Amino acid sequence: MSRIPSIFKRQKTTGEKVNIAYITPEYPFKNITVPLAKMLSENNVHILEIGVPFSDPLADGPTIQHSSFKSLQHNTDLKMIFSFVKKIRESSEVGIVLMSYINPILSFGVENFLDYAVESGVDGVIIPDLPFDEIDFVKPDFDKKGVDLILLAAPTSPVERLKAIASNSSGFIYCVSVTGVTGAQKSDYIDNSTLDFLNKIRTVSSLPIAIGFGLSKKAQLAKLFEHTDGFIIGSALINSMEQADNVDNAVMMAKCFINNVFK
Repeated sequence: MSRIPSIFKRQKTTGEKVNIAYITPEYPFKNITVPLAKMLSENNVHILEIGVPFSDPLADGPTIQHSSFKSLQHNTDLKMIFSFVKKIRESSEVGIVLMSYINPILSFGVENFLDYAVESGVDGVIIPDLPFDEIDFVKPDFDKKGVDLILLAAPTSPVERLKAIASNSSGFIYCVSVTGVTGAQKSDYIDNSTLDFLNKIRTVSSLPIAIGFGLSKKAQLAKLFEHTDGFIIGSALINSMEQADNVDNAVMMAKCFINNVFK
């Protein structure tokens, strides 16, 4: 059973938000994934989002494209990622979500993918390029296995589409703060239209919502605090390790960054 609902419920009870950190496995170095995940889970990260590297990452900006390319150079694949999840599960009950484009899942086989996900301890999956009209082809399998299928909602989505997203998503709704691709924004500025968007989702869904795409600073989180249940940080975390020269150094840099933003 997915840990995600209980994580959001626990944080809400304490008046806190759910902190979600995106990592690209085996970036920037081989053998970093498990120690990096362990450090994050011990430093105020409640859910890990692990990106499955893909050669054509349409929803990702330059940072995650670069990290995915590097990860592929390190021969990272789904079986390796599932083995990392099993290793993380030996010492942690942190929530774990995979972010994968549809092609790697189809190549692996949807049922096979979900069997591995359940066996290793994955709680949910985000598929950014899954056409909404094709959700029914995979959702029954996810529901049967107890793995959350987490859908994305964009500011441009009309109310009727948001209602449909809300009724088909499970775990939480991933709210995209800006249209376009992922990537840390240079400014702290949060447009009022983003707040309106989050409030609009509240009117159509009782599911928790978490906001991502472009978050990198504590000031941004402070402005969004009353409007969301969780924060997702990815590109900025990956950027924080860019200058590292070994695994330990990279983990230390990531720890400094995450403690600065999430504490």
